[in-house]
Amino acid sequence: MATITLTFDPDDPNDVERARVLLDRLAPGHETPTPEAVRQKVIALLRGYGEKRTEYIRHVAQASPGSAEYDDLVAIVGSAKAVGGTHSAIERAWRAKGMPGPFIATDELGGAHMEPDLADIVLAVLHDVIDEPDPLRAATF
Repeated sequence: MATITLTFDPDDPNDVERARVLLDRLAPGHETPTPEAVRQKVIALLRGYGEKRTEYIRHVAQASPGSAEYDDLVAIVGSAKAVGGTHSAIERAWRAKGMPGPFIATDELGGAHMEPDLADIVLAVLHDVIDEPDPLRAATF
């Protein structure tokens, strides 16, 4: 048996979400998805998105392990309202794919960040599948 101390601010929704993610990982029957399973889910997620959502995700992943600035995200999607809608839609889609934890987490200033391991997978998928799906075809004349 292990003893774990979890400290969080119950008035901070981000703190509560981080605590919930940790507790979910410790729940019986919880399995952490393999990197390949995460990669396949990221591919499925990104294939359904247009340029603005894809660029929003790319910007957050590139900022990892830091945070993407709120003003930069507004510039990408077009308005403050669109940032909230974009983030919400991405999170719903991620959870609908059965994936644990937030895909993108936000801070109290509106900045957004992604876990570094997930960001690496996202950037690889963006490069390999979305930006250059077939580099041999692109190299032909």
